[in-house]
Amino acid sequence: MEREPTFFRDLFLDALRSDGRTAEAILELFTKHPEAKLRLAQAVAGSIAIPLNVATKEDLKQLATKQDLATAVEQLRAEIRRIEDRMATKEQIEALGISVEDSGREMVQYLLEQRGYRCAAERLRLDAEYEFDIYCNASAVTAVGEAKVLAGGRDVEKTLERIQELERRWPDKISGRLVPVLYTLVAEPPAVQKAKELGVWLIESKREVVALEEALGQSQS
Repeated sequence: MEREPTFFRDLFLDALRSDGRTAEAILELFTKHPEAKLRLAQAVAGSIAIPLNVATKEDLKQLATKQDLATAVEQLRAEIRRIEDRMATKEQIEALGISVEDSGREMVQYLLEQRGYRCAAERLRLDAEYEFDIYCNASAVTAVGEAKVLAGGRDVEKTLERIQELERRWPDKISGRLVPVLYTLVAEPPAVQKAKELGVWLIESKREVVALEEALGQSQS
């Protein structure tokens, strides 16, 4: 309401026109709530040029002119365009998220194959709560983890916690050495620090910030 008062006003007018019960409820609010009565009186007083004590119903009806309605319609159209723009942005963000996951799987598979570990990276869905963006079981090594557009320190911790839960509840999904992995387009400094501390294989775009061997060394210790 505070950000888009004109949009709320149009919804308010539509409610008055479409539903008698809604109009009655709003009228009751304005007549029984002191603050609402005062605001209504101020609004009406500022809209008409005659004293309220001599205003007639016809005077008030004339406030809703064709020009007012045309302006309201144009404002509503503008709001619809703004909503469509927000929806487009949301779809673009979701598409970016999907592409990051795909890139993460491809990069993990490529880096493992470069070291002689062959596997097909895929998404791992276990139940309604547990799903991993990256799962690559190469027998001797199993890389499991997440893909993020931007990764901070807490993202590293959460990824490792979820992988540890996987290890406890679904041990059959892991073969050989377990490697927690986090793929991101941008790794913030706290993410790098946490990944080194916790032994998480951290990949930023096309480079290993924390190498696979370092993560394996941490897990072995």
